[in-house]
Amino acid sequence: MKYLLVFLFVYAMCIIGNVYGGETNTLNIWNDLDPNHKHTSLFVHCKSGSSDRGKQEVLWGKKYTFPIRDNIWKTTLFWCTFRHGPRYQIGAVFDVYEYKAGVAQGGTYEWTAREDGIYFRLNQGTIHKVHNWKPMPW
Repeated sequence: MKYLLVFLFVYAMCIIGNVYGGETNTLNIWNDLDPNHKHTSLFVHCKSGSSDRGKQEVLWGKKYTFPIRDNIWKTTLFWCTFRHGPRYQIGAVFDVYEYKAGVAQGGTYEWTAREDGIYFRLNQGTIHKVHNWKPMPW
């Protein structure tokens, strides 16, 4: 009986999460590396505590996009690894989305990879540089 109650509680939380989960956010990752360089592909691997979006190769001028819906506990966090250059030895690992109270849901989170670093903007706002590239060990 105890296990049935636990199951019913978890099931109810899942149902409530699907009904009350809020609007879906969109994450866009743009490859704006210099097309005059030899290595213009961007390697991207994004994860959360419960989801692995898999490894992606984003070609120059293209974007990789996926939806993010917050969980019922409002603890949603996605982080990504970006790599580029010869043998993808230059990169950065950072949080790309975290639920924040007071930030309207249904937003578009845009990350842009450029030669001098990684840029961010929310909902077509001002774009600004937030990360520098670093040598990455394999």
